[in-house]
Amino acid sequence: MSSHYKDDLNTSIYYFLIANQATQKEIGNFLDNSDINNNINDFNNIVLKSREILHSDNSSIKGKKKKLSLENHIIYYMITTSDFFYLAAVRKNSQYCKKENLIFELMEDIDHQGIKKLVDKNGELTNVGKQNLKFSIEKYQESNLSKLTTKNSLFDIILNQSDDQLNKISMVNSQLNDIKKDVKSSVKNIINNVGEMQELENKSSKIKEQSMKFQKDSYNLERHIKFKKLRNKIIIGVVVIIILIIIIYLITK
Repeated sequence: MSSHYKDDLNTSIYYFLIANQATQKEIGNFLDNSDINNNINDFNNIVLKSREILHSDNSSIKGKKKKLSLENHIIYYMITTSDFFYLAAVRKNSQYCKKENLIFELMEDIDHQGIKKLVDKNGELTNVGKQNLKFSIEKYQESNLSKLTTKNSLFDIILNQSDDQLNKISMVNSQLNDIKKDVKSSVKNIINNVGEMQELENKSSKIKEQSMKFQKDSYNLERHIKFKKLRNKIIIGVVVIIILIIIIYLITK
C-alpha cells in the first residue's frame, strides 16, 4: 500500500489499539503518555469509547474504515476481513484530520507487518510485539515525519534512518544470521549424531548376535568334547574287560 508523506505533516497519534474482533479481546496498544497527566479525562474517554466500539456489533463494517469525533480527538477504526480490529485516536490539531487516509494506511502497514501475531500464550503482545508497534507508530510522529519526504511505506522510513540506526539494524541482522548458522550447525550435528548412534546400535546388535552364536558354538563344542571323552572311556573299558576275560580263560585252561 503506497503512502505519500509531506515534510510539514504535524501528526500526533495519542492512542492506538489492536484487538481481535471475533473474540473482542485486546491484543495490545500504544499510548503517547507525554502529557497523559494533563489529559487523564481525555484518555479515560478514549479508552471507554474504544472498548464500546470493539464490543459493538461491527459485522456490517468489516473491511470498511470509520471515524468518530470526540471533544479533543478523532477516533479512526477499521476491521480487516480476517477480523482484526485497529483503532487510533488522533488529536484534532493533527494534520491527520486533514489527511485521514494516512492513519488508515498506517493501520494497513501495521497489519501487513504481522505485529498482531507476535503474541504470548494469553493472546497479548509480547515485548517484541510492543516494541515493533511502538517503533512503527513513532515513525509517523511529528518529530520524525518532519524529516521525511515522499515515502512508499514504513519500510522506506526505516531505510532513511540515521547511519547509527542502520548500523544497529545491520548488527542485529548479522547477529541473527550468526544465530541461524549456529542453529543450522547444531541441527546438522544432531542429525550426524543420530546417524552415528544408529550405526553404533547396528554394530551393537551385530556384536550381540555374534556373541550368541559364539556361545552356542562353544556349548556344542563342549558337548562334542564330553561325548568324545565318554566314548573313549567306554572303548578303553571294553578293551580292558576283553583282555581280562582272555587272561582268565588262559589261566583256567
